[in-house]
Amino acid sequence: MKAVIMAGGRGTRLRPLTCHVPKPMVPVMNKPVMEYSIEWLKKFGITEIAVTVQYLSDKIQHYFGDGSRFGVHLYYFEETTPLGTAGSVKHAQSFLDDTFVVISADTITDFNLAEAIHFHFSKKSIATILMHHEAYPLSYGGIITDQNGKIQRFVEKPKWNEVYSDTVNTGIYIFEQKIFEYMEEAIHYDFGQHLFPTLLESGENLYGFLGNGYWSDIGAIEQYHQTHLDVFQGKICIPLSGKEIAPNVWVGNNVYIEEGATINGPVFIGDDVVIHKHAKIEPCTVIGPRSVIGEHASVKRSVLWPNVYVDRNSELRGTIVADKVYIGKNSEILDDTVIGTQCKLNDKVKVKPSVKIWPGKLLTKGATVNQSLMWGKKFKPSLFGKFGIKGSANIEMTPEFVAKIASAYGSMHDVGDQVLIGSDHHPFSRLLQTVFTQAMHACGIDTNEYGSTLLPAFRYTLAKKNYRGGVFLFTNERENEVIIDFYDENGYPIDSTTEKKLENMLAQENIRRISLERIGTCVDGFETDEEYVRALIKQVDLSPYKRFKALVCSHFAMKEVIVNTLNRLNCDVVFMEQESDEQIARKMKEVQADFAVIFCKNGESFDLFDDQGNKITPEEKLSLYVIASLLVNMNRVVAVPSYASSALELLAERLNGQVVYVNETRRDMLKMNSHPFHFCFDALYACVQMIQLLSIERCSLSSFIALLPNIHLLRHHVPCPWSERGMVMRKLISEMHERKIDFIDGIKVYHEDGGWTLILPELDEPVLTIYSQAADLQKAKETAKYYIKKIRQYQNA
Repeated sequence: MKAVIMAGGRGTRLRPLTCHVPKPMVPVMNKPVMEYSIEWLKKFGITEIAVTVQYLSDKIQHYFGDGSRFGVHLYYFEETTPLGTAGSVKHAQSFLDDTFVVISADTITDFNLAEAIHFHFSKKSIATILMHHEAYPLSYGGIITDQNGKIQRFVEKPKWNEVYSDTVNTGIYIFEQKIFEYMEEAIHYDFGQHLFPTLLESGENLYGFLGNGYWSDIGAIEQYHQTHLDVFQGKICIPLSGKEIAPNVWVGNNVYIEEGATINGPVFIGDDVVIHKHAKIEPCTVIGPRSVIGEHASVKRSVLWPNVYVDRNSELRGTIVADKVYIGKNSEILDDTVIGTQCKLNDKVKVKPSVKIWPGKLLTKGATVNQSLMWGKKFKPSLFGKFGIKGSANIEMTPEFVAKIASAYGSMHDVGDQVLIGSDHHPFSRLLQTVFTQAMHACGIDTNEYGSTLLPAFRYTLAKKNYRGGVFLFTNERENEVIIDFYDENGYPIDSTTEKKLENMLAQENIRRISLERIGTCVDGFETDEEYVRALIKQVDLSPYKRFKALVCSHFAMKEVIVNTLNRLNCDVVFMEQESDEQIARKMKEVQADFAVIFCKNGESFDLFDDQGNKITPEEKLSLYVIASLLVNMNRVVAVPSYASSALELLAERLNGQVVYVNETRRDMLKMNSHPFHFCFDALYACVQMIQLLSIERCSLSSFIALLPNIHLLRHHVPCPWSERGMVMRKLISEMHERKIDFIDGIKVYHEDGGWTLILPELDEPVLTIYSQAADLQKAKETAKYYIKKIRQYQNA
């Protein structure tokens, strides 16, 4: 006996899952649903199978091929235009030469087909419809039979007042060749609407066989999800690939589950999945192959297709996530939601219940989605953030994408220009550095590799050598992010005009292609940190009054340059890997360190601790920067960010200097400096400055900090969608027009009591940061509260 699998439907009720995937290829327990139909037919000895296809047929044929991989023979019959259920089977008539079975490709069942075939022959039926009892029959064709199973009436998708039976048509049929006599070639013709009523009117033997067991038609989202729940609840026995490592916990090959992760069955985990520590996989969850679940993420009662990345602290509840989707940190995806293929949901996104998101959408950080998103590609304010181009490691920031960025950047330069390329010590950074270098060569750009280094050393080399620009790559393992930072020939981060030009080059794929003889190369020589260290030492004009002891926390690869530099300044170094603040305080007491510095991964930013183990606040660090600039470097003007406390003005005056407020960007701060080092953006230089400052004052750091002015400066972050940011800022300016305001960076409103409030839009996320300074802490709180309330009122108006 032969069979026909109807696989041509568009699956409109399954959208957005079927926007780019034909319904037969929609996975159930990590396997295309049509595969279950093939296995079911094969179980009953049917291996000669016609497959009628139309929508995205190439994907079906590519996966199933000739069927030999599944122990059957498949023959494809493609419709150029939709022919309907009966019309598609008529299209395969040349393949059929006897009694045959028809089944929809979206059906999962364990009916006994042998019993149904026996029933068919015993009744001498021209057509036998396999039936099933359904409590809610409105979405199916209803059937009324006599006591012998002979069909008396059809009710196609009845309303409740037309429901006379709970027996429905399953879309599984056994036919005789004679049915083709009632059908015409190449016209749209359905079984339920056309053929079956015609057979009844003609007096043909038409029977219904009531199947015992499980049956599901996954034609709609709700039923698709329910089918997975049915499998977990044991309503149908489906053989699952992989092994059962714990009760009701099945895993595929090469699955890596970190210690501390929690898996509560029933759960099915596909091949090559990674589940990080403290993640929780709750009951009735399917995780597709090559997916990643981040630390402290939680997934419950959800179906994840292949290549889904769920970042840290995110929660998924009762959702369906299609393939190649990225869900950022601290996001929340709620019940009955569907996320289409290749969507990117940035950090802190919230998808409300019953929302469907169509493929390819990008949701910005902090977005809340309470209605389905079908149209529009995406909205992203800028490719660049505060620190170059940032993206998830090997998810957004793949070697392929980095090569595109490098090609666009290289095309901005003249052929033969030299560019310096460096990275931190992470292997992935080194890999991407190689990719970036080779893509630049293809655009005719010569490169020199700095190799693994500190970012400040890289900037120094750019400022002192004759390069046309520089690119620095580093990987933040904790955030699983890669940052590509671009610099001009002076060692400053590139300006906004250059950023926009690079964005446009990348978007338009305006890449320069050159002849082979003009391909760029790596120039001779290899930059090192030694020149940077020597220049750093030269900054010291005063011998330390004692031998200091510093506790240093950094990546091990940075140890040599840090220890070497500080030792040459008569400073002993106790080195330790990154630890908590409490552990650092204990270690400082143990070794009697004068100060401690935690270096960030690229050696630019840092945390500072005094000799008592107290962590220095950002405000105190700015005060130290101002004092060091005036006393140690003998500068008379010091640039500070717009959010800096007014107390720094008085501090500078006492030291015969002044502060000027500038935009908080690194470029503006660095450009105001008279030399290539900067206390705020060079952790090693800050250490050198601390040694000099303490030598001048001849006191401990804690004693020095105690002399600093009290600063009552508060900082709050207020969510504000990108689409409402302009409106909120406009209304703030309008309402405050009678007060003194400046616009150096954001909106700074001065109050009559001498305090001020700064409303600063963040570049990287839909947030307004509120800085509030006042004479006392309570007043600062009240002022901040006032502006936070205003911003929320504007948004809710």
